[in-house]
Amino acid sequence: MRSTYYGEYDYMDRVEEMRFKRIARIRQVRRQKMLIIIGVLITMAFISFFSIKAFANTNTTFSDSFGTKQYKSIMIYCQDTVESIAEDNYGFGFTSVDKMAEEIRNINHISPDEELIPGNYIIVPYFKTASGY
Repeated sequence: MRSTYYGEYDYMDRVEEMRFKRIARIRQVRRQKMLIIIGVLITMAFISFFSIKAFANTNTTFSDSFGTKQYKSIMIYCQDTVESIAEDNYGFGFTSVDKMAEEIRNINHISPDEELIPGNYIIVPYFKTASGY
């Protein structure tokens, strides 16, 4: 019960109004803190998920079975074809010369009917073991 000491209740109404504003501000600050915490947790979850996914997508079958897949640049000479280059550079890691020729075409964006230009270079894949070439 309010006392008549404060007059016409204006002072007490203002005090209660200020109290309600302070409580509302405290709730607002708590909500903002909670949203920041949730945002940080979600960001950390995304970062960890995509970093785990990036490491999981590394192709370990080649490095375990055949060594490390690497690439070298080969100069094209007269009368060279993709098949002849694949045959010259064929090694373990490929099931056949045709598969290696197909991969050379894919890497260098060469269509099957396209002729090679002497003097240019193409990229050829090979597998390097721990002991050497």
